[in-house]
Parts: sequence; structure tokens; C-alpha cells
Amino acid sequence: MKKIRFIINPKSGTANKENFVNWIDSIIDKTVFEIEIIFTKAPGHATELAREAASSGYEIVVSVGGDGSANEVGKGLVGTKTALAIIPTGSGNGMARHMKIPVDFKKSVELINTGRPELVDSLMINDRFCLGTFGIGFDAHIAHLFSTAGTRGYSTYVKLVLAEFSKFKPIFFKIFADKKEYHINCFLLTFANSSQFGNNAVIAPFADVQDGIIDISIVRKFPVFAAPHLIYRMMNNTIHNSKFFDRLSAKEIMVRNEGKLKGHIDGEPVVIEGDVTIKMNPLSMKIIISK
Repeated sequence: MKKIRFIINPKSGTANKENFVNWIDSIIDKTVFEIEIIFTKAPGHATELAREAASSGYEIVVSVGGDGSANEVGKGLVGTKTALAIIPTGSGNGMARHMKIPVDFKKSVELINTGRPELVDSLMINDRFCLGTFGIGFDAHIAHLFSTAGTRGYSTYVKLVLAEFSKFKPIFFKIFADKKEYHINCFLLTFANSSQFGNNAVIAPFADVQDGIIDISIVRKFPVFAAPHLIYRMMNNTIHNSKFFDRLSAKEIMVRNEGKLKGHIDGEPVVIEGDVTIKMNPLSMKIIISK
């Protein structure tokens, strides 16, 4: 029997978490898996539980939550033989969508029964683990506001974007990508392992979690009237065709920074002091995907 641990974030998304246990219990193949289900109690608890499971020989640890939950669980599994599985119940579910993991709860559990482990890349943002995307600029601004909003979900996120868009001023960054210097004045700047923020909003169309390369997506300052077209392109996977979009790629990046910089890692807000180094960890962990 393969040991599998489900780690449920009770605060992720808007769904009723009490149903999750019954659905997992009824769908998971108990002729193959010996299951354990644990609810997290505090930030960082999922990482502790994942790390403990890996050291105890668990075959799979399942993140039941959003991108932030997958990040926490992944942080505890990176560099181990234990695979990460994702049941996406968050607001955006960017990593799951990139990996073509169903966002339907029951179908994502069924995938664990039939799927296979695949090695994927991860990133380090200074000393912080990143599974999908690290962003600075407007997306980071919204992530910070979203984290303190009274309600979760896609509609809350959209309302914040609409309310804050006209107020946000582009930011100047000096970055070094594989030691080559760039000066960038931008609306947002994303360092991507995977392709999207979530909800199929694709910010890095060419990102590949197995290529050992960090995609750098730059949305430069643009007039207000261009915003609907940019949003359309992002949702249509054609942002790279916009004249306001630039793309770079590298294996190691440094962002010059003085003072405190607001960012987001896998959708979760962070504040970083001083320079920011983004490094690629090629094929550093396993994720369960469809066969």
C-alpha cells in the first residue's frame, strides 16, 4: 500500500471544506492507497506536514487548496522522492491549470488514482520557494489587497483590479538576467516557471516547467484605452502579440532594490528588503499529472 497524505487548507477558496473529506474517502482507490487527511492550523503548517510525510516515506502528499497551498506543500517536498498532487480549490489555481490538472474536485481526486509523477522545475526567490510565478508591480499590489479583503473568490479579485487600475503608477526596475543589464519601466514584471496567474490569465505563454529556464514577462506602461485589449490577450493566451509586452529569459536573475519591495509568490503577498535574486532549480520535484 502506498501512503498518501491529504493536506487541506480550510481558508482557501469559498467551497465548503466539510464535503472534501467525504469526497476524498469515496473516490480515492483504497486498494492502492493508505490515506491520511489533515487540516492545516496556521501558515507554514502545510510545509511542516509535507516535510514530515516525505521523511516518513509517503509516496504522495496532496495539496487541497489554491496556489499558495501548493507552494507551502511543495516547499516541504522539493528535493525529495515524495510527489506533490494538487486538488485545486483556490481562487485562481494557476499551477494546476498549467499542469492540466482538473479544477473539478472529484476529477482531480480521480487523477491521483490514475496519474503519474513527473519531474518539474521550481524557483528560489532569495531564500523563498516558488512553484509557479513571482511578480512585482500591479499584480503584486492586487495580491496584497486581496489577502486582506473580507471575501475571497474571483469576483473580489476582479473588483480590486477595476478599482486600483487607474491609480497604479508604473515602476522602474534595474535587472540583471544572466548578468546582462536591463532598465525596465513597467506596469508589471513577472518571473515565471509556469504560464499563468490563475483563471487562465496567461502572463508567460512560453513558460515550461521542465525547460530549466525562467521566463520574464514585462508589461510596459500603456494608455488606459489599451487595458481591455491587454486583458483580452491575456485571457486568450496571446499577450505576447501585444506591443506593450516584452519577454526575456534567463537561468539566474537579480533585481536591484533599495528598501522594501512588495511582491507575490504564487499569488501570496511578500515584502522583500534589498536586492532580489531569482534562481532556477531544474527538475527539483515531482508532481502528479495525467498519464
